[in-house]
Amino acid sequence: MQEDDLLLIGKVVRTHGIKGEIGVLPYTESVASFRAAGEVYLKPKSGPLQLFHIEAVRPHKNIYIVALEGIENINEAEPWVGAYVYRKKSTLPPPDRKADEYYWYEVIGLEVRSQDGMVLGKITQVFNTGSNDIFVVYNKEVKKEYLIPSIADVIIKFDWENRILWINFIPGLE
Repeated sequence: MQEDDLLLIGKVVRTHGIKGEIGVLPYTESVASFRAAGEVYLKPKSGPLQLFHIEAVRPHKNIYIVALEGIENINEAEPWVGAYVYRKKSTLPPPDRKADEYYWYEVIGLEVRSQDGMVLGKITQVFNTGSNDIFVVYNKEVKKEYLIPSIADVIIKFDWENRILWINFIPGLE
């Protein structure tokens, strides 16, 4: 399994109890999306990826408590503290393109163009403000960065085939 085929969904931050459960700081929106993976890959600080089947996941404060098949006690769980947790991208439900749904990893690298064809740069990062996503667009030729909100007034169209995001370049984006 290549890391390019995987999506980072969390990090093991501690063990939980003596039965081998681990505490995972999730990078996902819900425990259901984490559970839906069915299996995860753990990547320790040093060493190869290892596949585990998820037996159970439950929320606990700001982390998920995860039971993985093959990790039966605290001694087997401790070496995984600090490991990153991945799932196969192919196991993600397909986004609804008609509703302009996307996964953040999909928009990284999209070229951003204004309605008149001006190339602003490429999306290098995405973050959420609580009300909408913000695309960080960097133009390396002019060494300029733009923060583009993912809102209806700005986004014209995602052209997934050509990897272009068309936007309405409104005042204030510059």
